[in-house]
Amino acid sequence: MVITNQVAIYVRVSTEEQTKGYSINAQLEELRAYAASQQLTIYREYIDAGYSGKSIGERPAMQELLSDTAQRRFSTVITWKLNRLTRSHIDQLRIFAIFKKEQINYVSLTEQFDYSTPQGAFALQMLGSIAQLEREQIAENVRLGLQKRSQQGLWNSGNNVLGYEWISRTGIEPHVRIVPFEAELVRMIFEKYRNGNGLRSITSQLNNAGYMTKRNRLFSTAGVRGILTNVNYIGYIRYTAHQKFSDETNESKQIIQGTQKPIISMELWNEVQKLLKQRSQSKTKFISRNYPLTGLMKCPLCGNGMVPARNRSMRNNKSIRMNHYYACGKYRNKGSSVCKPNYIPALTIESAIFHRLQQMLLENTFLNKIVTRVNRLNRNTYEKQLKQLETTKIELRKLEKQQQRCFELFEEGHIEYLELDEKLHALKNNMNILVSHKQQTESKLSDIERKTISLKEVRQTIKELFQAYQLVDADKQKSLLRGFIKSIVIPQDRDVAGVQIYTTAALKHLTI
Repeated sequence: MVITNQVAIYVRVSTEEQTKGYSINAQLEELRAYAASQQLTIYREYIDAGYSGKSIGERPAMQELLSDTAQRRFSTVITWKLNRLTRSHIDQLRIFAIFKKEQINYVSLTEQFDYSTPQGAFALQMLGSIAQLEREQIAENVRLGLQKRSQQGLWNSGNNVLGYEWISRTGIEPHVRIVPFEAELVRMIFEKYRNGNGLRSITSQLNNAGYMTKRNRLFSTAGVRGILTNVNYIGYIRYTAHQKFSDETNESKQIIQGTQKPIISMELWNEVQKLLKQRSQSKTKFISRNYPLTGLMKCPLCGNGMVPARNRSMRNNKSIRMNHYYACGKYRNKGSSVCKPNYIPALTIESAIFHRLQQMLLENTFLNKIVTRVNRLNRNTYEKQLKQLETTKIELRKLEKQQQRCFELFEEGHIEYLELDEKLHALKNNMNILVSHKQQTESKLSDIERKTISLKEVRQTIKELFQAYQLVDADKQKSLLRGFIKSIVIPQDRDVAGVQIYTTAALKHLTI
């Protein structure tokens, strides 16, 4: 039950809007005054300070407001302006759908309209579209502003780059400066790579030593590569340039001299870029191979998905052999500080899983379940069609009796020939329709009888399915396995005999 005199006040302001008269205190002051003048009780003030109107999903106070709306803790929501609720037209429609469902009123203090009327709903739609246009224009202005700063070599990365920090305090000219201990860490990463350490090795060393990223997280191989390719460290700025050619926008990455001091020497930078290019090209020489169990297998220690891994070894005849494995994805990305590699030979585990799956699907108990289920469905359909056939036959017999009665009435002189002919014609049309239905139903029954399957037929079909698996491409092989397997749990001793396969809902979550 909605409490009729209780209202909710919602205010929002983004960081940029603080200077444009939209401040939290200014909004609250006017909304409180309005509630007092209307003798309304304020249930709660919902405040999102420093949040953009782009999306409602990331605003905590908005989520609390919608939660309380669903519980009807108030009768009306009041904002200073519609765009305080949202600048997204889609989000606006969602919010007002919730308000309408829960019979919650809405008041915009500076925009007078009744959204419960057709005219008010139209005005609401127009204001929502204008708010979204304003947001998009603001975003475009910000993008253009950042692009202009970048073209001038000015810092645009805030405090997101390891080794630098952005200083912006009252009374001080905004500027970027080097953070000494972070800069030393960056130099160490570059030196390690130049000295032969790979991305995974460096990542593992950093995490084992307790180093953290700029956002106080563990390092990853992608993050380390990002550091090694960041031109900020040699005093440059990278930005996206937009050039228009006949109504089409062409985006290209541009590099320009920045205002920040470099952390890495040009000599070290060039050596590292050369190594990155060489090692990247060498990967293309690896033998391509399909890893169908990727993502299905879970690490025995951390439970993370296992991913492809490979290395080379020397045969007795001095030829190179490529060894293929599955390894913990978390280890591959962040190193030994988070987990162990837990390598499992790819061919061994794939053969074991394929054999176990084949055994399970060809096992008599499982096959009998399939046969029983399919035949039961066929039987149910058969019974329905049989009932329909009996109903059709009964209707036909009724029409035949009516036809006979017409002849009797004509012979007894109760109806004329023209009336007899008209009645017989109508009866014949109806009988033709029923005869057609009868023939269709009989054909369906015959088809169902032929569809009754045996254990032998199901077994042969599944065998053919496994034979076809070897011939289809990698994507289809993965799709086929994911149709049967939900996850594969590896025991801690990594003994293939102890592997557990959990099947999908299609197989009723059977555990092998």
